[in-house]
Amino acid sequence: MFFWHRRKSKEEDLERELRSDLELEAEERRENGLSPEDARYAARRAFGNTTSIREETREMWGWGFVERIWQDCRYAFRGLRKNPGFSLTAVVILGLGIGANATIFSIVDTVLLHPLPVPDSQAIVHLRRKADFGSSSSFDMHDYVGIQATRKILSALAMSDGGIGGYNLTTGGMPEQISGIHVSAQYFSVFQVQPVAGRLFIDGDDVPGQPRLVVISESLWHRRFGGERSVVGQVLNIAGQGYTVVGVAPDLMRAFMPADVYLSLAVPRESSDRTNGFTVIGRLPPGGNLAQTESQVNTIAQRFAHSSRLTNMPHGIVLRPIQEEIAGRVRPALEILFAAVLLVLLVVCSNVANLVLARGVGRRRELAVMGALGARRSRIVGRLLTEGFILAGAGGAIGILLAELGVRALPGLSADRLPQVAQIHVNFSAFGFVLAAAVVCGILASLAPAMQISKTNLTDALKQATAQGGAGRGGNGLRSTLVIAQVALSTLLLVGAMLLVRSFWNLNSVDPGFRDDHLLTMNISMAPGRYSDSIREADYFENVARNIERLPGVVAASSTTLLPFEPVFDFPVTPIGGKPRPSPSRSGDNSEMDGWYRAINSHFFTAMGIPVLRGRTFNDRDRGNSAPVVIINSTLAKQAFPNEDALGKSLVIGTGYLTDPRDLRPRTVVGIVGDTREEGLMFRPPGVIFVPIAQSPDRITQITLDKIPTKWVIRTTRDPLAMIPAVRHAVLEADPLQPPADFQTMEKLVARSIAPARFNMLMLLIFAVLSLMLAAIGIYGLVSYSVAVRTREIGLRISLGAQPLKLVSSLIRHGMALASVGVVIGVIGALALGRFLRTLLFGVPASDPLTLAAVAGTLLIVILLSTSIPASRASAIDPMRALREE
Repeated sequence: MFFWHRRKSKEEDLERELRSDLELEAEERRENGLSPEDARYAARRAFGNTTSIREETREMWGWGFVERIWQDCRYAFRGLRKNPGFSLTAVVILGLGIGANATIFSIVDTVLLHPLPVPDSQAIVHLRRKADFGSSSSFDMHDYVGIQATRKILSALAMSDGGIGGYNLTTGGMPEQISGIHVSAQYFSVFQVQPVAGRLFIDGDDVPGQPRLVVISESLWHRRFGGERSVVGQVLNIAGQGYTVVGVAPDLMRAFMPADVYLSLAVPRESSDRTNGFTVIGRLPPGGNLAQTESQVNTIAQRFAHSSRLTNMPHGIVLRPIQEEIAGRVRPALEILFAAVLLVLLVVCSNVANLVLARGVGRRRELAVMGALGARRSRIVGRLLTEGFILAGAGGAIGILLAELGVRALPGLSADRLPQVAQIHVNFSAFGFVLAAAVVCGILASLAPAMQISKTNLTDALKQATAQGGAGRGGNGLRSTLVIAQVALSTLLLVGAMLLVRSFWNLNSVDPGFRDDHLLTMNISMAPGRYSDSIREADYFENVARNIERLPGVVAASSTTLLPFEPVFDFPVTPIGGKPRPSPSRSGDNSEMDGWYRAINSHFFTAMGIPVLRGRTFNDRDRGNSAPVVIINSTLAKQAFPNEDALGKSLVIGTGYLTDPRDLRPRTVVGIVGDTREEGLMFRPPGVIFVPIAQSPDRITQITLDKIPTKWVIRTTRDPLAMIPAVRHAVLEADPLQPPADFQTMEKLVARSIAPARFNMLMLLIFAVLSLMLAAIGIYGLVSYSVAVRTREIGLRISLGAQPLKLVSSLIRHGMALASVGVVIGVIGALALGRFLRTLLFGVPASDPLTLAAVAGTLLIVILLSTSIPASRASAIDPMRALREE
């Protein structure tokens, strides 16, 4: 208040001083013989521009910059309020562009840029075995024991059993299937997190012979046990075994591994177990360098590998940051989407710039008057830039709202497979990005038009009410350039989007090798103590299958080790006899190859709809005490016995992994079935081996009981989801302590497997359609502007006998010429940048001529419509009315 009061006093003093000086000058002129009126005008001419004098004086007072900004903002708000159509259009366009950018930035920031929500997450590394094909994250117990010496280099080293498993919890309420993972003692030390209650695992908790311990998650603690600290020390019945609760882990751990419980994993001093499936993580020492630490760890690993004939890491070890391990598979797609959305922002800026130029047509007189009154060109440009910043700020506010809606819609857009999708939100980083985007948009959308409009010739502008916009030919050239840029960028985005659409169409048309309709899936977590061997497990599964198959509407039911599209569970396969194709393997025997392993019961192929090509399926005679048999798919039959009939041949499973001689007996191939896309629809079918559950090696059964819930497939004639209550009751009837969980249709699982491709396609398609709309609006505005500024010319030509059709065609030709140039530039750009899309495509080349032609044709048709509408108005111009206009 004091500042404004003082400022008002200074303004009054300034006005009094100016009046006094003018009166003195006028009095002097009157004394020289001029009339009072002439003396007053002469004094004003001699004194100069009083407005400039006022501004220069205010500059000397200070705070002039702030005052100019305030004045420019008031001026801009008044101008924008007088043109609500222009203002609303520009704000909406900017909001769409900024909102799309903020949405993708929120994803990129959380998944790629933002560290995991644990202390110093950059120091956490993932250990991977070097291999001929790259590297593998899967370790066996033998190799993990061998690299324990790396604890002298790493500040912490831990292992887990590879992934989330399902376990039955029967303590504290109704039986419930929960997610869990077995971890070694230093697991929580790697993440440096603190317990919510009790303690976390410490050194010695993973020594064989120690009591079984469990750390529960914070969410399970509240959900199942009401957040009571008395849970610490209780014994929970998990998977039929007793685990003592030692503490509660914070839920921030779920960003890395969303488990309900962390079970203690016994790590022996020595081991010959070569069964892969363990994940190893570590923490760099304080101030440690990744490359230097990797070299030291690799030296120890290679030294151990050279001394052990059982090793699976003969080439050593590499370290990868945990962030890269989690986000690596989605990084290329997110980088492409972020680049695409930045192109959309450029289209938005060029579109708004064109609107500003078009609006400048009616402001030439206004700006000329400002210049005549002494306003510098920089001041005029500043006022126009202020308008741009206000529009961009309003667009940024709308963009924040759209980004919030976009982030909430991510699961619905098939992005549920994005890492840390639950943590993605519009945070402070996104607000900072929006602010920066608004500033950039304000500059890009206003600076060039402002510079162009400010070049207006004062004399010409004051003589005419309207004129050719911007600055004559220069303004037209800038508008044309902006339109060409919009069309080129839209072409580039549309080509990428259409390639992904075709790729997704091809992917969706792939035959998975099984029928996914009317197929219900579920999980049953087995209790190792209740079903300790394959024969007992097989008897239980037969009881469950019989109970389910008695239900009306059920065709067949079967268990299986894994469902399609789930992580690989494979073993070496060694053909006996025949002439196998050489294939390098881990054991060095060139007759071995890998096969995906499935332990099933007799109705699996009926339930899945997998055709039996030759031979038979399993039956009740394929028991644990009968001759070992196996069914293989067509791919493995060709690999193991090329140019021969595999039916009746023999093979061995698990050489180098299984040790029981009974498990290494040759198995007779009794059937050959069709191939299935096990890894995903975009991958070729791998070789698959099927064994009856009763003949599954006990070692493999123990692995699956400890880590992997048994999967079930149920073929129905009704809606599969409507069968869930009846199926649940049938399962509990066989064993009330073995509850089923995770009911889903196979159609949903297949759709989830291609969710990343669907997400990439939808996002890029949205951006492409948005840019196409903006390009159409831009060229519509350009032709409309041409008609507006040529109204008198068109009226004159019509009055002199010109054909309206020719006038319309000339305007259309102009618009289509610009569009054609933009399309050509965009197609060339798409060909040059197509290589970046290759990793996302399936069944379509990046330079597909059909896609390029379709995009070019679509763009030209849309632009033809955009130019035809305003051009047709030229034929309806009344010549007399046009000629009467000033």
